[in-house]
Amino acid sequence: MAASLLSHVVSDLCIGKPPARVLPPSTPVAAALAALRTGDDPFVFVVDADEALRHSRGKKIAAGCVVVKVSVADVLCYVCGDADNLSDPAAALGRPVSALAAAVHAGGGDHHGAALRVDSLTSLLDAIDALLSNDAQTLLVPLHAHAARSRKHHHVHVSGCSPANPAAATDYCVLTREDIVRHLFSYSISLFAPVAARTVASLGLVRRDVHAVHADDDALDAIPLLRRSIADGTAVAVVADDDALVGEICPGVLGSCDIESASAAFAALSAGDVMTYIDCSLSPPEFLLRSIRAQLKGRGMDAMADLMDAADDAASSLPLSPSSSSSASSDEDSPFGRARRARRSSSGSFRWRSTKDVAACHAGSSLVAVMAQALAHRVGYVWVVDEVSGALTGVVSFADVLAVLREHLRAGDTQMN
Repeated sequence: MAASLLSHVVSDLCIGKPPARVLPPSTPVAAALAALRTGDDPFVFVVDADEALRHSRGKKIAAGCVVVKVSVADVLCYVCGDADNLSDPAAALGRPVSALAAAVHAGGGDHHGAALRVDSLTSLLDAIDALLSNDAQTLLVPLHAHAARSRKHHHVHVSGCSPANPAAATDYCVLTREDIVRHLFSYSISLFAPVAARTVASLGLVRRDVHAVHADDDALDAIPLLRRSIADGTAVAVVADDDALVGEICPGVLGSCDIESASAAFAALSAGDVMTYIDCSLSPPEFLLRSIRAQLKGRGMDAMADLMDAADDAASSLPLSPSSSSSASSDEDSPFGRARRARRSSSGSFRWRSTKDVAACHAGSSLVAVMAQALAHRVGYVWVVDEVSGALTGVVSFADVLAVLREHLRAGDTQMN
């Protein structure tokens, strides 16, 4: 069975997955946000090369072109993480998405946001190596209609950033760390014995450098931490004065929020109150909206308050029946309406989960238990808390878990050979 798993290639994990949604760099940020709202995946990709536009009008990915992954949380960080954007958020949403992609790429280092392209016949182990060696979260795998499975092609080929054969373009499917971990664990957990039964502490998987804010801190203080959490595939923990974990600000959960009002909430509220807002973002109570507006006015952020009001007015003017033809027309005509259409959950989506419904374990929890919890919550990390006090002590991330699983599988591969 181990030999069978080791023979898998990345295209085996792409069955049934839709093509990646690719946007040209000239797309307005608001239009990119609308694409995120109406798509099945929690991210889109931005092509950052002129060659892709010349040869495929930005709809496909040309070899050698840099592509950057963009999520709803990235848009929020873009709006809330810059003083000029906060003072004029409507202008920020009107700028080309290339500006957002550049901020995403720069905010997390050389590899954050940049998706790695690999050959469809790259072996599963080599794909894991590519993710780990490049500190990346996403692979793009070409969708070939008639890919021949030839063992001599089972090697990794990661596309670089320099222009090379720009005319070669194709549709791509997205593979994440979660997809790979889920595949490994669903295939047969017995393959990872006895590693899977060991504690996360004994495996050295508990990272102490967590991103955390106190519940009473300004939510804007969490924006730099949110950028970093997007880059490393975790979230921002929200703790009480005794460092007890009370919730989190999860990049994926932000996918269920309207950026216009969520940005206003971050600009006006504390981190703890933002958690409350996110949980009721589809129908926030009027007293909370009044509090946000009052705080924004008091801080001189009238433009942010106006944008929130405009989004609310646009949403309230939409017909109640989203299935009617007139509703569909209204949605397409209004960027706010498109952004507020009913969102669907997908295999890669974290939407509709409460910010307080966090995945947490103890240092003595087994690896298999921790991974089962992470996969059930559809997150790429699990918080580690003290068993007695409940204080936050660390985090276990999929990147580190993949490194452990890779070494275990490579050891088995060596023994078989």
